[in-house]
Amino acid sequence: MTIELPAVVAAYFNAENAHDADGVAACFGADGEVRDERERHQGPDAIRAWKQASSAKYAATVALLDCTPRAHGCVVEGEVSGNFPGSPVVLGFDFQIEGEKIAVLEIK
Repeated sequence: MTIELPAVVAAYFNAENAHDADGVAACFGADGEVRDERERHQGPDAIRAWKQASSAKYAATVALLDCTPRAHGCVVEGEVSGNFPGSPVVLGFDFQIEGEKIAVLEIK
């Protein structure tokens, strides 16, 4: 089964699974924001630092399960595997997209 994703979301997951912090940060607008583990990371430098730290800590990869389109983005369900208790887990990635960039990503 092929999962259809907006181009910037596909680019995000490609960079995420490659542990490419610069590639992840490039998917976000200048004021882009990530909400993960009850913390907010705003702007390219903060997002890059978040991705570098989480990759070093968890070495996680995401297997995509489903994508539900929304008016201004989509919600992707993915099985996340890595170096953390309970791995793998299924998480939701709620993307708000503005233009061709991610404005907000909330991981739940």
